[in-house]
Amino acid sequence: MMKTIYITILAIIIIVTLALLQCGMYETLGDDKLKSFPIDLSVYTRQIPVHGLVDPACSRTKNVYVCAGICPWSNTPNNERIACFFLPRKPNPDFVANNIYCTPDPDQCPSYNAWLKDDLPQTRQHIQRIPDNLMSNFTLNYSIPIDYSNQQFRTTDTWPANWTIESIEKYRKQVRARESYGSYNSKDIYPALDNYASLAIINKTCAVIGTENPWIEAALLEYNASSVTTIEYATIYSSAPRLYTITPMDFARKQNNAKERQLFDSVWSYSSIEHDGLGRYRDPLNPYGDFQTMIKITCILKPGGFLFLSVPLNTHDFIQFNLHRIYGPIRLPLLYRHFHVVEVLGSGMANRHGDSGTQPFVVLQNKIGCNSA
Repeated sequence: MMKTIYITILAIIIIVTLALLQCGMYETLGDDKLKSFPIDLSVYTRQIPVHGLVDPACSRTKNVYVCAGICPWSNTPNNERIACFFLPRKPNPDFVANNIYCTPDPDQCPSYNAWLKDDLPQTRQHIQRIPDNLMSNFTLNYSIPIDYSNQQFRTTDTWPANWTIESIEKYRKQVRARESYGSYNSKDIYPALDNYASLAIINKTCAVIGTENPWIEAALLEYNASSVTTIEYATIYSSAPRLYTITPMDFARKQNNAKERQLFDSVWSYSSIEHDGLGRYRDPLNPYGDFQTMIKITCILKPGGFLFLSVPLNTHDFIQFNLHRIYGPIRLPLLYRHFHVVEVLGSGMANRHGDSGTQPFVVLQNKIGCNSA
């Protein structure tokens, strides 16, 4: 009984928030100068030609309500758009065949501060099914199927972790030996490290989003990043040189202060964003959690900066609640909304319905803050 009441209250909070956003009553930015500038930036990115090309409009999500929000501060000096250098796209056959290279409709929440997503109530109890009143939001107007057959839930908060010099060195030795590596025991990261070292790693500031084991961090340090900052909900203590850790809440407070604000040359995220908003890790139940996190990434990346993103790719969109989302022709272009898609470092997209095993790194560049390419 108490569990049912909790889920009902949680759903009501989310529904009310979404309703206020849709009718324009949920004002979150405050300062008029900040409020107008990021909105102009996000609109402008839709029309920036990259090497003379503007991707055509997306047809699969036309007129579908999506609430990603915006960044509440500028990632350029003096709020001025700057010229950016974008790499030529290397088209992936699966992306071409499934119309991934397209421009979504404008976002429906043009004044919502995406950093407020973490203020929604945490998921304290296992939610086995998406509340009926949120189904349209989670499925993008019922266009994405859902399966409930395989569920997990973290019943306790994450314990603090300690990243020692010795633990980092263990991972770095694996990188030097080119071993199968990381939380998923794969070699997916090596093409990204080798092909983009000079542009995105060597003597660059890097950030890692969503990790419990520092395998990406160690690889970036091995490739001579000037610093690596991990942004993770769990409290992590690091004694390794050039490796820093911070929670999203503390990081948001820091970024809100213009004097402390930090922008990165590259951001890395492997098999993390697909979980955002499903409640599996006690995170707030949020149908647009993944989209809002992508907006947050545009806030911390320099204009033209690199995002190396790994999520499950498939020719068929799917939600395995509460495990993860699988991204296809419907949701994937929305995820890439403010980014130039450079290349897929891997085989492309799985084709079997519900297959989440294809998670190559996709190389993206941030278009927010740019006035030309």
